[in-house]
Amino acid sequence: MELRHLRYFVAVAEELHFRRAAERLHISQPPLSQQIRGLEEEIGVQLLTRDRRGVALTAPGKAFLTEARIVLGATDHAVETARRVGRGELGDLSVGFVGSTMYGRVPEFLLAFREERPGVRLRLQEMTSGAQIAALAAREIDIGFLRPPIAAEGITVEILFEEPLVVALPADHRLAAGRRVDVRRLAEDAIVSLSPEYAPGVYAATEGTLADAGVVPHVVQTVMELQTAVGLVAAGLGVTFVPASLMTLNRTGVVYRPLHPKARTVRFAVAYRAADRPPVVRAFLDLARSM
Repeated sequence: MELRHLRYFVAVAEELHFRRAAERLHISQPPLSQQIRGLEEEIGVQLLTRDRRGVALTAPGKAFLTEARIVLGATDHAVETARRVGRGELGDLSVGFVGSTMYGRVPEFLLAFREERPGVRLRLQEMTSGAQIAALAAREIDIGFLRPPIAAEGITVEILFEEPLVVALPADHRLAAGRRVDVRRLAEDAIVSLSPEYAPGVYAATEGTLADAGVVPHVVQTVMELQTAVGLVAAGLGVTFVPASLMTLNRTGVVYRPLHPKARTVRFAVAYRAADRPPVVRAFLDLARSM
């Protein structure tokens, strides 16, 4: 028995007319009649009565119709589910992200993805950039939002955008009143630095910006998180350098100022396994690129 036999039977049972059923199925009537007779012979019971008054369902035919509809409905559902998975509309997606990216465009993107593909179950994990690369290699996450430089065999790191560093100053800092801050005037300031292990992108951009200005940093504290660095600035321990998107982090006692000469930029990237991009991952990447 094949699924087409069930579809033939359901059409005849619903139309109670072989010609109309054949037209509905886009086949000729004689083969349809033969298929129904073959189905009855295979099952071993009469499903339909046929006489001059027309076609009618027998009691076994009525029972078989109920079950055939269930089977066909489940089959159609399975086919549609497979197609939706193939289009990246259904599935599970595990995404790692650096905490500081939540002050930028990532929340906007995640909202857009959830609205566009509500059938995808997102699982979000806050992780450092290095931890994301390890988790991608171990297949613990599917996508990573991170800040390069990062390099790992088998992992593609795709730059989405760049943003300049700005300086976070205590509100009563001598340079806080200006619209911009000359990096060279920070030569004597205590600096709260990001760890090169936990924030390699921000660390590298900070070191490069200071080196370009000829400033030797006086680091008084090294921390793992940008939010922690801003908190220490609020406590008056020094100044720190953060990506411009963190200017949305409003903290009492802290002001943000652009830098000149031109500051180095911090890159924001999406990472994924180069040889493993199922449809839901491809859909995620396409939307990320478009935004």
